Amino acid sequence: MKSRARLSALVVNYNSGAFCVRCVTSVFREWEREGRERADLDVIVVDNASPENQAAHLDELEALGATVVRHDENGGYAKGMNLALTYAGGGPDDVIAVLNPDLCFLPGSLGLLMDHVHENERCGAVDPRATIDPLGVLNLPRNILPTLGDQFEMGIAGLSPRICRAYSKRRLALNLPWWTAREPMRADMLSGCCLFLRRSVVDAIGGLLDERFPLYYEDTDLFRRITDKGYELVHHGGALVLHHWSRSSGVGGSFAGEPQRRYLISRRAYFEKWYGKSGVALIGALDKLYSWWPAKKRFRAMHPVVELGPHTEPFTIPLPRRVDRLLIELAVAPTWLVAVGIFGERSDHWTCPAETWDWFFQAEYFLRAIDLDTGELLGAFHVTKTIPGRNTPLTEPELEAYAERLGITAEVVA
Repeated sequence: MKSRARLSALVVNYNSGAFCVRCVTSVFREWEREGRERADLDVIVVDNASPENQAAHLDELEALGATVVRHDENGGYAKGMNLALTYAGGGPDDVIAVLNPDLCFLPGSLGLLMDHVHENERCGAVDPRATIDPLGVLNLPRNILPTLGDQFEMGIAGLSPRICRAYSKRRLALNLPWWTAREPMRADMLSGCCLFLRRSVVDAIGGLLDERFPLYYEDTDLFRRITDKGYELVHHGGALVLHHWSRSSGVGGSFAGEPQRRYLISRRAYFEKWYGKSGVALIGALDKLYSWWPAKKRFRAMHPVVELGPHTEPFTIPLPRRVDRLLIELAVAPTWLVAVGIFGERSDHWTCPAETWDWFFQAEYFLRAIDLDTGELLGAFHVTKTIPGRNTPLTEPELEAYAERLGITAEVVA
């Protein structure tokens, strides 16, 4: 049932101009496609003092109908998002969408998220199923709530292949239902890239994002404040969005530097806020342990790895036998502590589709293949992409074509 509610979609832009335009365009298109009233939609974009010239993109956003705020400082993602919220009108029953600029809503996704949070009073926030590439091959993993126990276990896993195998097994058990769910499911942690929540929930938890987190952990803190007030977090597997991942933060690109500095500040602030001195002591001890541990013994491969070599074109993974249901976990380290999920069927190999390969960053990748029916490890592999990945958003014809290939009605993206 389509709800009659207002939506304020908030976006913080930082050097993501063309992707931000695509994101906002998809919001307006989905709203219109579903027959919702244009007067019930506000889109607010805050440009966080992008060092690259964003003028043409910001002008285009204004032409689309978005409110554009040209901020004179980069005070962090949380500060930019809170500034965007001050430009949003409406009442307590209205819906707030917190959106990364590198998102693109596929047909039907916005409405599912909007209606679920509006119609379920106990729902504090809802997020969609997210994929990096437009074919839906690269499924983003479930975020794990950073507790003292998980932080310790993940930290030690990076130093011990045996502990790493046990930890990754537990994470895989959590990821599988996340990747395969097509209905709403409860969670203790969501992804901050795309969130829908009611204005009344924001008021109840004392505001949207805590500005002590300059980058990262602001969403984790938000989820903890939501659940502390007795609300539920919901992952809606039926709503699919493209999240082209880290087009402004630098992960997969140039994380070292300012993004990393802000990450470390936010990590300390999070553990201090929620765990006090013991939290600060834990991350301090882990950092000291890592600095002391020999570099060659950190993040060692937990399985024997087959070298596939450098590639400019899509690669193929050979399997020892034919598999009916295949899972491939892809990561940037051979610990697979955080991995993208890829599914395959009925084959003795897996070949990366060309359209998916386009969205890989220029980097080293580690893949492990698992038989989903038996749980057997079929092999682990290392491949290096030696050319840059795509850094331009989808065109209108591309979006229409991919929607058709995903089984989504093409006419809604025309």
